[in-house]
Amino acid sequence: MRRVSAIPEDVDLDMGDEVSSDGQDLRMLVDELKDVISKERPGERALASSARELTRMAGALRNQSGTAHSGPQLRLGVFVDTANVSDRDPDDPIRLDFKKLLDEVTADRRLIHARAYCPIYADFAGRLEHQRSVAPVWEKGYDIVTKPIKVFADGARKADLDIVLVMDVIRRLPTMDVVALVSGDGDYVPMVDYLREHGLRVEAYSFADAMSEDLRVAANDWFDLSSATGLHMGSRNGSRSPRHVAARG
Repeated sequence: MRRVSAIPEDVDLDMGDEVSSDGQDLRMLVDELKDVISKERPGERALASSARELTRMAGALRNQSGTAHSGPQLRLGVFVDTANVSDRDPDDPIRLDFKKLLDEVTADRRLIHARAYCPIYADFAGRLEHQRSVAPVWEKGYDIVTKPIKVFADGARKADLDIVLVMDVIRRLPTMDVVALVSGDGDYVPMVDYLREHGLRVEAYSFADAMSEDLRVAANDWFDLSSATGLHMGSRNGSRSPRHVAARG
C-alpha cells in the first residue's frame, strides 16, 4: 500500500496583488485537496492492520516449515516390479528396504499411488505375506497386486504382471505428474514413451546390472540402486539418494 503525504500547510501560492477568478478557483481547489488527502479514509486503518497481521502470520508459517511453500506438489505414482528388483543372484548380498525406497522416491512430492506387483504360487500353503515376492513389500506402504505364476510343461514360469502394471499406469495417467518405475525391464519402454508423450516425467530405479539400456535411454532419469547404500537392508546409514546416472529433458 503506497502512503501519500498530505500537502504541506505552508504552501505558498502567492499570485501577486491581483488575483484573478481563475486563481481564486485554483486556491479553493488546493484547499479542498489538502482536506481530502489529510483525512483518514474509511477502513484504511483496518486495512493496514489486516495487512500487518497477514505479514506476521506468513512469517510465522515460514519459520515453522523452514521454507516457504513454492507451489503445488507434483503428484507421484510409484510402481514396483518386485520380481525384477528382488530376485537377485543368491551370491549378491544387496537387498532393498522398500519402505526406505518409497520414502526416498517420494521426497517432497505428493504420493498418489504406490503399488507393488508380486507373482505368487497358487499352491503355496502359507500366508500371502510369506510368499517370497510379497514379503519384502508387505506393510511397507504399497498396495500389493498379485497374480499366480503359470508353470508350463517345459518348466518355464510366467505371471505376465508387467502387462497388469502397464494397464494400471495407463488408467491412472490423469492423476499423476511423475511416474517412478522400479524396474530395469526393457519391456516397459513403450509405456515410458507413451507417458512422456502425454507430458509425464518418468524415473526408472534399478540395479545397474539389471538395467535395460533401452529403458535407461527412454526414461527422463535413471537412478542406480546399487550405489544407494542407505536403501539396502541392514544399512545403519541415513537414507542416501540413489545415484543419478542419466538424464533427459
